[in-house]
Amino acid sequence: MARYGGWSIGRARAKLPAVSVDQRKIDALFRDQAGPGRPGYAVGVLQDGQIVHAKGYGMADLEHGVPISPDTVFHVASLSKQLTACAVLMLKAQNRLSLNDGLREPKRVPEVGPFADRVTLRHLLSHTSGLRDQWPMLRLAGWREMDEKTEGDVLDLVRGERRLNFPQGTDFCYCNTGYTLLALIVNRITGQPLRDFAQEKIFTPLGMGATRIRDDHSELMPGRACGYKGAGPGRFGFWVPNFDLAGPTNLHSTVGDLLRWADNLMAPRAGFAPIVKDLLQPGKLDDGRPVGYGAGVGLGVHRGLSVVRHSGWDLGYASHLALYPTERFAVAILANLTTLEPWVKARRVAELFLASRFDPEPDDTPNLAKHELTEMDGLYRHTRNGRVLRVLLSNGRLVLSPTGLPSSASAPLSGKILSPRGPAKFVADDETSEVEFNGPTMTVRDEFGVDEPFDRVAASDPKRAELEIYAGTYRCTELDATLTVSVGPGGLVVRQRKWPARALSPAYEDAFNDDKTTYMFTRAGGGRVDGVKLSLERVHNLPFERL
Repeated sequence: MARYGGWSIGRARAKLPAVSVDQRKIDALFRDQAGPGRPGYAVGVLQDGQIVHAKGYGMADLEHGVPISPDTVFHVASLSKQLTACAVLMLKAQNRLSLNDGLREPKRVPEVGPFADRVTLRHLLSHTSGLRDQWPMLRLAGWREMDEKTEGDVLDLVRGERRLNFPQGTDFCYCNTGYTLLALIVNRITGQPLRDFAQEKIFTPLGMGATRIRDDHSELMPGRACGYKGAGPGRFGFWVPNFDLAGPTNLHSTVGDLLRWADNLMAPRAGFAPIVKDLLQPGKLDDGRPVGYGAGVGLGVHRGLSVVRHSGWDLGYASHLALYPTERFAVAILANLTTLEPWVKARRVAELFLASRFDPEPDDTPNLAKHELTEMDGLYRHTRNGRVLRVLLSNGRLVLSPTGLPSSASAPLSGKILSPRGPAKFVADDETSEVEFNGPTMTVRDEFGVDEPFDRVAASDPKRAELEIYAGTYRCTELDATLTVSVGPGGLVVRQRKWPARALSPAYEDAFNDDKTTYMFTRAGGGRVDGVKLSLERVHNLPFERL
């Protein structure tokens, strides 16, 4: 299940000698975003309690020509979770809740259905609850990405659910829904919204003066970077997270404030020590198997050094905070272009400052022959939820893609390029995933050390006339949502409210894919298609009945 081997907080090593990193080497890592006409990054580095580098690269506001500085405020997306977890653990330390409390108990969220009877607050913190994730569920219900979304909308969504992705405590699946519910629980226990509780108990005591939770998307935020998406070569468009909720997202902060928070995790201030200990405690499944995730933080190893890390991604923004407790070192990188990958840049920055502390890079990377790579090319189905990943050999390298088969020979698959680390082991180019092949099976290990098992399956290529049996209207009572499937010139097409039509590529028998989702059609007696189940990364086997 989870293998994040060797992680431990440990004792801090002897104080590092002052490391003087050539400023030009750091700047070179961000040269791609240093110009005046592009969004970019704010970068901060902390060493032994002192900020040793803080600089902005690129623009915070393209329309008004405002550059990014170390004081620029960013929407930091999922970095919010560790602050939400801190608030929950503070209430635990005050004996106002227990992590073993059931989700449906009084002053928790009793309006959730009986399907969640055995889900506890501990499950919510460690992403082992089995709850379906709110963002893909809202999208499947027909919500557009920039539609306003509130805490009440998420609660309505959870009320409508009838089943979990998996029995609570038996697996790990990253889930924003759990953290929305945790924020609601903080409010119900304290009488304060999470934003006020965190401001009083966390941000102010730690001197995080520029940090706050913004649970009203119309609220002004002085010094804030605008969020952008690509709109063609050298062109950008606004991308705004209209989320009126707290818990999994909506924390706004600067690199300096995040480094203050990181320093508190490595050297806790008065009153924070027991909370930090709980925050950094690796999670477990109910059978005792460990998970490489604490409470709102990922726990990993980077070239021999223990690292506490987490990334964030929301419309127009990307973020990463990594701290190396034994080295008293941390790096925070915030970005305002959704395609940027601050988690990769953070690793490179750490490797500049901690070069003498890391294990050496392996120098025996295998050069696999084409026939060896060809053996791994194929279609793979998740053993528990049926979703598809495609491994394609392209230009001498393997590509891991969530789409099934390409719609035509000239349509390449998008995905992660895999670089070999052994005869059957690979690392993805985003450095957050590892892939291992063992004959007909493939294991994908995510950034939290969780193994996802896949089996090779035969690809299906039905003729156009064979597709007619799938055409029809399908309804999901949990979401109160409808899908219409029809046969177009290029194959099956799915339509739903508010979204443009999506072409489906054939995957395995009775299964098709769009760019995110696997559609698995079910059959009744006599072979008649009577429904379809949808699986994607954080929603498993969501049923739609044929009308």
